[in-house]
Amino acid sequence: DKDGDGQITTKELGTVMRSLGQNPSESELQDMINEVDADNNGTIDFPGA
Repeated sequence: DKDGDGQITTKELGTVMRSLGQNPSESELQDMINEVDADNNGTIDFPGA
């Protein structure tokens, strides 16, 4: 959560994945987020952050 807003976006996830040597598409990033997106808002949320 680079900007400290309590959410991980596809952009932030993509940055992390690329730093690990991966090159996921925007669709793949969204699929990864959708797997753990409890409230279906398109991001991974960290309550209380």
